Amino acid sequence: MTLLVESIFIGIAVGLLAGALGIGGGILAIPVLVYLLGQDPHAATAESLVVVIVTAMAALPSRFKHRQVRLGTGIVFGLCSAAGAFAGTALNAFVDGDVMMYCFAALLLAVAVMMLRNGLKQRREENAALASGASEETLDEQADDHEQKLSWKKLPMFLLVGTFTGVMVGFFGIGGGFAMIPILVLIMGYSIRVAAGTSFIVIAVVSIISLLMRIGTPVQIDWMVALLFAAGSGIGSAVGSPLSNKARASTLTFIFVALLIAVAIYTAIVTAVL
Repeated sequence: MTLLVESIFIGIAVGLLAGALGIGGGILAIPVLVYLLGQDPHAATAESLVVVIVTAMAALPSRFKHRQVRLGTGIVFGLCSAAGAFAGTALNAFVDGDVMMYCFAALLLAVAVMMLRNGLKQRREENAALASGASEETLDEQADDHEQKLSWKKLPMFLLVGTFTGVMVGFFGIGGGFAMIPILVLIMGYSIRVAAGTSFIVIAVVSIISLLMRIGTPVQIDWMVALLFAAGSGIGSAVGSPLSNKARASTLTFIFVALLIAVAIYTAIVTAVL
């Protein structure tokens, strides 16, 4: 009973952060499932997909309301990621659990470095704009002006990047938000709010495919833990998603970076100790 109660309340906390930052929650759910709720690493990668799907769907209504979703881009990236998800899911079964967790930590640190550089540049631009008399609402409008549009010319890039994202989703059991947000910010020129909202589309599409691929495999999913965790995360995500509009874009980026670094260090240390 204690485990089930913990699953709900920890899920709410994960959902709050996931909803606010635009991640599906997989980067938080996996360490929690493994180290706090005692799940096997391979089972945790499957259970986290349940959490990720519910979290993404709960956050989307608020993102649509504030026009922070680029539906076409999300669907295209999501479908392109499907092929990679097949490969990543197949690879997951052949990699040792500890090795998988170390790779997970290393990937988070790499993404954190890229996003930190972007965040520092963004903060300098925001400070310069505010000093010239611009309002914070104007900052968001200016960020939207730098967006690149979805086009056939970019299709090869979508296929390449989408496939890579799908491999990460299938292998680690994460929704892909941690990878999609930097891609949408750095390549598509989206503001972090729009990147976060759009990433939920990709997260939902790819996570559903990855979860279906695990059905019938030797991986044993603790459905009670997964569903209660997902329910709590969905509640937290619905509450956390609107909170992102109360902070400057660069602040959200810095929080995202800090979260990636904290999870990476925690995962590496605990894996080494255990």
